[in-house]
Amino acid sequence: MYVTATVNDEKNVDQVKKNIQNKGYRAQTAKDLMSFIFQFINVLQSILIGFGALAVLTSVFGIINTQYISVLERTQQIGLMKALGMRRRDVGRLFKLEAAWIGFLGGAIGSGLAIGVGTVANPWIRQQLDLSNTTNLLVFEPWTFAAVIIGLMIIAIAAGILPARKAAKLDPIEALRTE
Repeated sequence: MYVTATVNDEKNVDQVKKNIQNKGYRAQTAKDLMSFIFQFINVLQSILIGFGALAVLTSVFGIINTQYISVLERTQQIGLMKALGMRRRDVGRLFKLEAAWIGFLGGAIGSGLAIGVGTVANPWIRQQLDLSNTTNLLVFEPWTFAAVIIGLMIIAIAAGILPARKAAKLDPIEALRTE
């Protein structure tokens, strides 16, 4: 059996709760209930952050692998560019730019999918929770997408530094001899 009690002033909530508990009943305030909900949300958010960090780590290794394969496949082209006068720094920049492009595409595609899923999911969530038509639980701010895309580009550039360095250090004569 449950009983709901209403308090005339917010300052009296704790006192009323203590009085009910002193009479041998269990009492729970809206604040107690909200703290439980927020604790659940925080645990769920921590799990999602963990999955996100794992995905970023995986993508870093994917970018490094992709860039190394690109250097190996284009060794002759790199040798030709260097033989024609391209500087080491420019070769390195070329591969860093490719890595940045990979990061940009990943962030843009992911952001686009998030907007699409959120746009489709918001009406369904409103209907399930019986909320007003103006309430959106999944809110997307443009600056967050820009921050995600820029952050992923920075991470991709950092991941592409080692392959870019390897490409820049290639000897043009040896690179042209490879088959």
